[in-house]
Amino acid sequence: MMLPMPDPNGESELSNVIRYERLQHGPFFADFRRDRRLDPEVYHCVIQREGTTEILRWSQHRSLSAAIRSARAELKHLCTREQAQLPGTPVQPG
Repeated sequence: MMLPMPDPNGESELSNVIRYERLQHGPFFADFRRDRRLDPEVYHCVIQREGTTEILRWSQHRSLSAAIRSARAELKHLCTREQAQLPGTPVQPG
């Protein structure tokens, strides 16, 4: 098995990966990273829940705007699904 070795004369990994501002909706958030090592560049979107390390969704897009649109839709879906699973409070007659 051959594993690619990083080029010691190449640019550092950190200079090729750019982070963007986090998008949050309820307890869920999306982080965005642009990877310039690929051609064309790829924008990664990682969605998680606060307080956990589990990745709920990881997607790749050709533009930051596409990644943000996808993240907004998924965050909204996750919040809606969570609210539907919460136990309801019984309504007391007045």
